[in-house]
Amino acid sequence: MDDRPTKVLITGFGPFQDIISNPSWTLASALSSSLPPNTTLIIPPTPLPAAYHKILASTPQLIRTHNPDIVLHIGLANDRDYFAVETSAQKEGYHDIPDVDRKVFTRAENKKVFGKAAGELKSTLDLEAAVGIWKDRVRDFRLVGKDDNGGVYGVRGKGKGKGAAQGRLVNVRLSDDVGNFVCGFVFYLGLLEMQRSKGRGDAVFLHVPMLEGDEEIGVGVKVVQELIKALVEVWKEKKP
Repeated sequence: MDDRPTKVLITGFGPFQDIISNPSWTLASALSSSLPPNTTLIIPPTPLPAAYHKILASTPQLIRTHNPDIVLHIGLANDRDYFAVETSAQKEGYHDIPDVDRKVFTRAENKKVFGKAAGELKSTLDLEAAVGIWKDRVRDFRLVGKDDNGGVYGVRGKGKGKGAAQGRLVNVRLSDDVGNFVCGFVFYLGLLEMQRSKGRGDAVFLHVPMLEGDEEIGVGVKVVQELIKALVEVWKEKKP
């Protein structure tokens, strides 16, 4: 019996555009260093810069240094109101949108760095099964926040009395739309490095919605924890 802890490397992004406090890093940095049963979380001391060349310089090295069993990259999807596990990433397409350093990853750089690597990489984890487990475990989780008019649309807890506001239920799903900005770039890099170093692309990308305030962040941390547990479960089932 293998009693070695399952190691999960977690990354999140720093500021970009007008997002000063990026919830992807707020969530990642708020996670504990371990989760039951027997899972060790590796969380770098600083967020990933939302910059292609800095991601390229740091992400493969993080994986080689820590030798994780699973990599979970977290990023913000500001136009979504749900949590989404992305299934694949593209090699090309990062020459269009400038990063926080006002740079792109040119086609020439792409060819030099990635060479004949596959045009698309997919996670080798059973994400459909993991998301099924995840959905079941967060089905009663609720977010507290404000509606478009600035009014509170929910309160924490079950509420009492007729019409008591309870917040909106957390929405989690499987997706295949990581995009062609830094989210897609880091996911492709993570998949490629895991494939090269471990022989399997056991990497995942999680898009999170904009979360603000201690209440929403607290719920978000629990949502991420439940995803990690689900990923570890399916990883152990298919463990070589």
